[in-house]
Amino acid sequence: MTQMYFQNLTQGLQQAGICTPTLVVDKERLDRNIDHLIDVLNRGFDYRIVAKSLPSVPLLQYIMRRTGTTRLMSFHLPFLMHLVEHIPAADVLLGKPMPVAAAEHFYQWHSQQTSSMCFAPELQLQWLIDSHERLQQYQALAQRHNLRLRINLEIDVGLHRGGFLPDQQFINALKTIAASPLLTLSGLMGYEAHISKIPGFLGGLDKALRSTQETYRHFTTLIKETLGNDALDGLCLNTGGSSTYPLYDQDSVGLVNEIATASALVMPTDFDVTTLEHHQPAVFIAAPVLKVVKDPDIPMASGLSRLLRLFGRLPHQACFIYGGNWLAQPCYPTPCKRASIFGHSSNQELYELPDDHRIRPDDYLFFRPSQSESVFLQFGNIALYEQGRISEWWPVFNYPEAFPATAQARRHSAAAEISS
Repeated sequence: MTQMYFQNLTQGLQQAGICTPTLVVDKERLDRNIDHLIDVLNRGFDYRIVAKSLPSVPLLQYIMRRTGTTRLMSFHLPFLMHLVEHIPAADVLLGKPMPVAAAEHFYQWHSQQTSSMCFAPELQLQWLIDSHERLQQYQALAQRHNLRLRINLEIDVGLHRGGFLPDQQFINALKTIAASPLLTLSGLMGYEAHISKIPGFLGGLDKALRSTQETYRHFTTLIKETLGNDALDGLCLNTGGSSTYPLYDQDSVGLVNEIATASALVMPTDFDVTTLEHHQPAVFIAAPVLKVVKDPDIPMASGLSRLLRLFGRLPHQACFIYGGNWLAQPCYPTPCKRASIFGHSSNQELYELPDDHRIRPDDYLFFRPSQSESVFLQFGNIALYEQGRISEWWPVFNYPEAFPATAQARRHSAAAEISS
């Protein structure tokens, strides 16, 4: 990323009249990252978009068109409902096990939708189950309401964040599903984000990948031994993640058939890893500069400030920005870092600047988010940047009003405001 890049981005933002902190997605860089993903998918894999990392319906729809997928992964009940409402053709896999009460809330909400609701949970929704106990809870839910549930089993392939081990509990879960007229085994989900982080003295990336694949194969073997040789046909055998998806090649085809990723397409700083060196950062926070300060002083300590500045402990130039305290790192101007004089601020945060940088009020300080899933939701509509201008505004997820807990909480909040 060059100085010219950010100068052009600044010009595009100013021409669009952007005067508040704004999340910007560079569409051309996004497209190049998608192309890298497609190269891997062409080795023989289906693709599931991790919706929490790109929480915007137009953004998801754009990537769905570019990659030819209808598969999404959802991690949050209100956002699952938002996806069902706005992308009813999607096939959705839950990315984490939900309390059975969350599933009950979903079906209550779905039953209240109009007949035009095209989403069929019995065909398009996979609930992730991590234990035999939770499976029994979901089986009881299905029996109470006569629901047909697709069950995807979370398996521990080495991350040790939970899920089934390849033991008798897993076999019992398979038998429970097979014996139920309301439950269907839809697949396995084996998340393996640890692979790219294993240090060399523990065997490194290659050993971790081999171990993960061997464990995954053990699970699929147990399925065939328990349910028959044809039991794997049509199952969703999901794995992968943003830091690991490029590792899957033709040798993995036949073991797994679906890869999940999303953050790699926009590249927050948490994904600056060797496996993604060919990707480019495609998302930035643009924070308007409110004030430029020459020789900033510590309050009540101007003499000490001069001394610290003499030894390079205080800057000669700094600026206060509109907002701050985000999960993000400044990336332009460089070098640039948060000043320690006033500490963190979500209102006007102070950043040290290069002595010779000619920044002015109404310019922007640019940041790279460290993650996308929560940061994307803090700025309102996303500004889409392409060919030197802001071409579109894409809304982010919101909570459906029909979500019972949310609606109830809002009513209580409103009542409290009135009574006060």
